Amino acid sequence: MRICSVELSEHTVVIAKITYADGTGSKVRPAFVIKLDGNLVKTYRITSQYEQKSDYIKSKYFEIIDYIEAGLRKRSWIDTVQAYNINVNETKIRVIGYLSGRDEARLRDFLEQVL
Repeated sequence: MRICSVELSEHTVVIAKITYADGTGSKVRPAFVIKLDGNLVKTYRITSQYEQKSDYIKSKYFEIIDYIEAGLRKRSWIDTVQAYNINVNETKIRVIGYLSGRDEARLRDFLEQVL
């Protein structure tokens, strides 16, 4: 499959097919790139679903304040519960944006507390 690698880098917001945690399928969705490692792109899923989650899950979600700057259409959160690997040879990845400087700094602080 094709990858838009010109802009792909750590800390970009992308659209890609992400496999469900239980392995029963996948969904094309936004994701935040944590690390590039050869053919693997390590990501956290991005979701707009927050209100109905348990308090534990909410504590692992990072709100993207400047979501429009990140290329997202609606209020969104980075789901840090689990990281997902995407193989660049099997999945098309499209960069849609970047976190703002403010969100980058907040995310660093958030990850130090939750991980």
